[in-house]
Amino acid sequence: MPYQFNLNILEQCHVSPSPNSIIPSSISLPLTFLDIPWLFYPSNQTLFFFPKPSPKTTIITTLKQSLSLTLHHFYPLAGNLALPSPPAEPYIVYTKKDSISVTIAQTNTKIKHFSCNNPRNIKQLYSLLPKLPSPFMPRDSHVGHVVPLLSIQITVFGDSAYSIGVTMQHAAVDERTFDQFMKSWAFICKSLLKKDSLFTLTSTPWLDRSIIRDNKSLKRTFLKQWWNLFNSLNETHDQQKDNHDIVLSTFVLSSLDINMIKNHILVKCKMLNEDDPVHLSPYVSACAYLWKCLIKIQETRDSIKGGPQYLGFNAGGITRLGNEIPSTYFGNCIGFGRCKAHGSELLGENGIIFAAKSIGKEIKRLDKDVLGGANKWICDWDELNIRILGSPKVNSYDMDFGWGKVNKVEKLSSDATHGKVNVISLSGCKDFKGGIEIGMVLSRAKMNVFTSLFNGGLLELA
Repeated sequence: MPYQFNLNILEQCHVSPSPNSIIPSSISLPLTFLDIPWLFYPSNQTLFFFPKPSPKTTIITTLKQSLSLTLHHFYPLAGNLALPSPPAEPYIVYTKKDSISVTIAQTNTKIKHFSCNNPRNIKQLYSLLPKLPSPFMPRDSHVGHVVPLLSIQITVFGDSAYSIGVTMQHAAVDERTFDQFMKSWAFICKSLLKKDSLFTLTSTPWLDRSIIRDNKSLKRTFLKQWWNLFNSLNETHDQQKDNHDIVLSTFVLSSLDINMIKNHILVKCKMLNEDDPVHLSPYVSACAYLWKCLIKIQETRDSIKGGPQYLGFNAGGITRLGNEIPSTYFGNCIGFGRCKAHGSELLGENGIIFAAKSIGKEIKRLDKDVLGGANKWICDWDELNIRILGSPKVNSYDMDFGWGKVNKVEKLSSDATHGKVNVISLSGCKDFKGGIEIGMVLSRAKMNVFTSLFNGGLLELA
């Protein structure tokens, strides 16, 4: 049944790190070679949906206060991304006058219309997220242009449940650091509600970026590519297409589903006298199944058959870079993997085998040399047909600001609405231990077909 959705902005304010913070009056952080490629990519956007607080209480004041205390530890996030004209390098800068923008909004719509798994209007979901300027600059950009790193929107729904929408410049931090920030904020907020004045964070951000070693001079390569684009792109890059037909749906693979997919791949390989994939983890099994389902809904099947298809994903670098890096390192510490398979192979009866072998082979390559071919990362992105965001290793469902655990997490990307690439988001699962939640953005017609293929395929394996 259709429902009316109206969003009212109640307040626009700014939150600074706690004034009692013993932090530098200013700090400048260079972008490492692992940060610079993300200047070419849209901001990270994540929605957290929470249940109605019980007992009824005012949450806004406590969320603001705890955010300020959290920024005491993550103070660079209150700063800006400085984008000077070439040949100067972009960098992160924070001064004590800096703050983050916080929007307080309200709607009469109940939260269930947004936090379900069913198709939801992408434009309405984006209205729950704050906006940030894109690093992409118009030709007449002035010297010294800066863009904020972080913006937050808190929306209270008609049933008193609430959401926290966060938009963050990807060039500043990766999902690992973002997860640390959000869980620290939740911990501090819950401690305030318990009137615990002696709380301390178990870990704090590691800000020393010299630990990221650029042994292959990749920073120079990436900066050249950035400077080449500096004056040639407009800020329309980060805007969403105004298309009412685009929806987001959530799909779930339980550990049982994933094991069925894995066993199906192994049995198929045995029947065909094929070698097993060199790496067949739950991640590989899930991604291979999604690749198989997604390619079947493409409109130009003939052109797909005639050429290669590319799937891209992020690969953690904390354990792959070859030197010890703290898990609390503040910044991007991820590589990039690109898998290739021929369209006719993927569309065939044994398409899932080709998908699994391609993904598994790429992961093993990254384990051996995560920076191999890194000089082509940015141009490789332009060839992608499918991009996978997030990781099932990041699970936010234990996050609790003091009024109840999060009941839904959605990760979005503006690339998903451009039609250039299919974007899939993966995260830990709320309902099934060891399961994976999948966020898929498609037109409503394609979503119907994909849903039938996804669910039908699992039934065949059962």
